[in-house]
Amino acid sequence: MSKWRVWMAVCLLAYSLVAFAAPANRKLAEIRSQLAVEYAGLGNLPIALESANEAVKADDSFVGAYLTRAYVYNLMHLDSDAEKNFLKALQVDSSSPEANNNYGQFLCEHERPRAAMDYFAKAIANPLYQTPQTAYLNMGRCSVKLGETTQANDYLLTALQMAPNYLPALRELAALHLELGNTKLASFYFGRLQQTAGNTQLGADVLWLGVQIARKGGDRAHEAEYSTALKNRYPDSKETQLLLSGS
Repeated sequence: MSKWRVWMAVCLLAYSLVAFAAPANRKLAEIRSQLAVEYAGLGNLPIALESANEAVKADDSFVGAYLTRAYVYNLMHLDSDAEKNFLKALQVDSSSPEANNNYGQFLCEHERPRAAMDYFAKAIANPLYQTPQTAYLNMGRCSVKLGETTQANDYLLTALQMAPNYLPALRELAALHLELGNTKLASFYFGRLQQTAGNTQLGADVLWLGVQIARKGGDRAHEAEYSTALKNRYPDSKETQLLLSGS
């Protein structure tokens, strides 16, 4: 949920920056879209959907409104409605990098990774795309699903070259190399992630990844450190349950 929220916020900011002298209805659509994202972040999905509907009603030519509504429908697990809104956004502007990237992410997460790659490529091809690293990150994730690990590594490294402190890319690289059995590289990327984010900012999934990497590398000290942090900070998380079960 969090990554969708971050990307939606970035999308809305991008559209706001290009909406020079936007008329009142566009401004209203932007405000309603942002409110929808905030309500969704608080877990109030019915009100989020209401705000998203108001955004579309205010300006049905605003791509961001359809992306916001797709985002909310996705959180509600209403996949068909979410996809309709992604497609509507692309109908309004087929070159929109945000619409192409977000629809590609939706496809990848719904077991259509091959189809998703074309949309990421379209997003990257747009020279006005302000955050192309997100599309490269998604291409890396989809390549992992396709079993194309060499390509996945290349895409993730490209994302990291564009944004050297890009935490999602560091995490995915650490996870990828753990899966490939390259513990040294996994530890290297995890170390960069930890240094960049700071210990207090690591989520349960990241700490669990750290436990697995340290365990695989025989690093008992770090395994104990990450295990303790995981149990203390996120006692009710699924990752803590995995740790306690001996997984």
